[in-house]
Amino acid sequence: MATIKDVATLAGCSVATVSRAINNNGYVKAKTRLHIEEAIAELNYQPNEAARTLYKRKSKLIGLLLPDMSNPFFTLIARGVEDVALAHGYQVLIGNSDNDIKKAQGYLATFVSHNCTGMISTAFNENIIENTLTDHHIPFVFIDRINNEHNGISTNHFKGGQLQAEVVRKGKGKNVLIVHENLLIDAFHQRVQGIKYILDQQRIDYKMLEATLLDNDKKFIDLIKELSIDSIICSNDLLAINVLGIVQRYHFKVPAEIQIIGYDNIPFSEMTYPQITTIDQSAYHLGEIAVSQLLGLNTDNLTNNHKQLALTVKHRGSTRN
Repeated sequence: MATIKDVATLAGCSVATVSRAINNNGYVKAKTRLHIEEAIAELNYQPNEAARTLYKRKSKLIGLLLPDMSNPFFTLIARGVEDVALAHGYQVLIGNSDNDIKKAQGYLATFVSHNCTGMISTAFNENIIENTLTDHHIPFVFIDRINNEHNGISTNHFKGGQLQAEVVRKGKGKNVLIVHENLLIDAFHQRVQGIKYILDQQRIDYKMLEATLLDNDKKFIDLIKELSIDSIICSNDLLAINVLGIVQRYHFKVPAEIQIIGYDNIPFSEMTYPQITTIDQSAYHLGEIAVSQLLGLNTDNLTNNHKQLALTVKHRGSTRN
């Protein structure tokens, strides 16, 4: 039978630290607590009821892991999560992963050490996150960046890309530039696939450009001139706003000469001139529904685990009618 000393040895800490963690009496670093919990599980160490409740005890906290808090889309999700959580007596711990898996794992350790009731994530690597949370028996919901096997809520990104392409087609786009984010992220990949599906169907010429290449304004403008680009489809509104600024600095008329469409309908998309035409996927509502699902609340009569919300086109001045 394993002893507390065995747990301490496996966890790489002192017996006193293990005792504090088991009895929740005194400060223990999040990573150390995680190592102790893993050691207890591996050794099946059960000295008393206090040790068993280390796993069973849940706080009134919800962990929210986001990839980029500087993007207003994720800020809106966070607000939706927080408003519903607070209304039901929960508080939200927010982690910003910067799409870095080590940073994400550090936040996961923190959520585990605080005995979070559950976790919501829009992080980019669902498999690693799901495996970690499953091992610790923490309920979870994924927002936006999920595939069908995961428990979560999303919009149909393929359909969203189709809607972007349809707006460009109706604006008589002939030469289209698709400015895209990292296509290893499923949401962006699906949007591009939807765009290409419509453009191929309509026999409209298009080229692809990674968003990172926008750093060189001159090369970007040279590409637009060389390809006679008259329409630009962007993976999100932040890209669209950046593109709008660049083409206007080089005296292109929007939308007469170049029309631009974004995605997400962040508040900043209405603060430009002209305002950005975009696809609204209701970021705030995504957060509301996700936390409602996590807590077992009413989720607007949506009964499937994998829920999809409707998309709408916000027609504004950056595209042609």
